[in-house]
Amino acid sequence: MIDFDRDTAFHDRVLDALSARASASLKNIAAQNVPGYKRIEVRFEDRLRQALADGQDPGDVRPEVVRDTSGEPGQNNVSLLDEMTLLDKTRLVHDLITRRAGSYFAQINRAIFGR
Repeated sequence: MIDFDRDTAFHDRVLDALSARASASLKNIAAQNVPGYKRIEVRFEDRLRQALADGQDPGDVRPEVVRDTSGEPGQNNVSLLDEMTLLDKTRLVHDLITRRAGSYFAQINRAIFGR
């Protein structure tokens, strides 16, 4: 039996996390020259791993947006190279997840219509 809710919820959560991560990186890049700005980061993968290890539904895991307070107080901790790399990684994972979701729904379509 296909568990529509669980599979679509998982894809939805991952895409939410990727969207939040891209937004955080863009905000960080915009504030790279603001004195004292501390970068924003999104935690999702570790939370997902922990939920799976605990036997929880991965569709229930939500991304957590936190402030990275590392570095000297009053000093900006944004690295443009790191943020651009993170945006590229986010784009690649987004492409992977959307292809995976598309494949999933294509299989359902084939099962229903036989095409």
